[in-house]
Amino acid sequence: MGRVHTAAARFAFFCAATLTIASCATTPPPPPPAPPPKAATVWPTKGWHTSAPEAQGVDSNWLAYAIQTIQWKHLPVHSLLIERHGSIVLDAYFRPFGDNQLHDVASVTKSVVSTLVGIAQAKQQITDLNTPVLPVLATAAAPENDARKAHLTLAHLLSMTSGLDCSDKDGQNFLEQMESSPHWSAFALDRPETADPGAQFNYCAVNMELVSALLSRKTGTSAGDFAQRELFWPLGIHYLYWPVDGDGVSHGFADLKLQPRDMAKLGYLWLHHGVWEDRQLVPASYVDAALSPQANVSANVKYGYGIWLYPNGRAGCPADFEANGNGGQRIAVIPSKDMVVVITGSGLNADDVMSLVAPAWRWDHALVPNPQGDARLAALVAQSATPADAQWAATTGAQPAAATTPAAQATPAQASPTHS
Repeated sequence: MGRVHTAAARFAFFCAATLTIASCATTPPPPPPAPPPKAATVWPTKGWHTSAPEAQGVDSNWLAYAIQTIQWKHLPVHSLLIERHGSIVLDAYFRPFGDNQLHDVASVTKSVVSTLVGIAQAKQQITDLNTPVLPVLATAAAPENDARKAHLTLAHLLSMTSGLDCSDKDGQNFLEQMESSPHWSAFALDRPETADPGAQFNYCAVNMELVSALLSRKTGTSAGDFAQRELFWPLGIHYLYWPVDGDGVSHGFADLKLQPRDMAKLGYLWLHHGVWEDRQLVPASYVDAALSPQANVSANVKYGYGIWLYPNGRAGCPADFEANGNGGQRIAVIPSKDMVVVITGSGLNADDVMSLVAPAWRWDHALVPNPQGDARLAALVAQSATPADAQWAATTGAQPAAATTPAAQATPAQASPTHS
């Protein structure tokens, strides 16, 4: 009888063990832990957030070194702004230019005009970029020797491949010729073709002047007024200056004036592929096209629609795209670093500044807090904005010299109008 109970017990144990093994074999592994929630995008419509550089993976000691180098080398920098992950980590101004002043952005204007074309597409005011522009722009028949002009499209103008002649004449460059004419857009459109539209890249102001004129025809208002309503107001940009020609057409090639923090908002819009405050302000399809190579400039330089593209990076930075203007004006967007850099100056090579600051953001994670480095950086930024006579007075106890006239104290320091 005992043997029967023992056998039964062994059998029961075997069955239980078998069931346990089978159960373990069929039980699915636990799911992996959920990734941390993505930080909500910070929108600077009502003003930028600021942050200690280290909190955004930027080295304050290196930024301080860059500021000192700019001072020591007397680089003609007017302002330097760095934004990362939605927060400004550096907002520096160099005398005589100061905070809250407008700056001539030169040919950065071209990138703004291109952005307006995308917005006009969203509003169905502009449809196909490959539609010929001559029927829209021409006020008279095109010259007989320019039959190729009938094939000129908005895409050609935006990509600087129009083939229109931009050469000097009688000792005047193209801009001087155009600005001395009574009707700038007509003058631009009457330029002969030197190449088939779309055949070759030729960076020239004529192209964006015609785009601005086309925007006026299609929207019923100047590019400047259209921008204030459809672009600048949604971004919280309220302080600007954009001149028009004698026909009421906003200068499409240059001369827009903005504050550096507002320039950064444009870069932030492009970084987020035309989205602002969860609204697709500029169609994603247009942004994709604008940031795709539409013309080859050189082996490492491409051109989209009003935007310079550097697929292999430059000046120590990874791949980026840029709005650039003569004299050192730049909005650089570096997608892989989730950042925007804004530089203004006068007679400046912006690459000199980019190569100085690029090592500061080598990391893709927050750094150990560095309050001493932050304090040193803040002191250098304050010093850069302080007039030289005030710095001397602070060290000697003397009173700084007064401005010679009240107007000299009130007039903002701005870059002289330049084009590129």
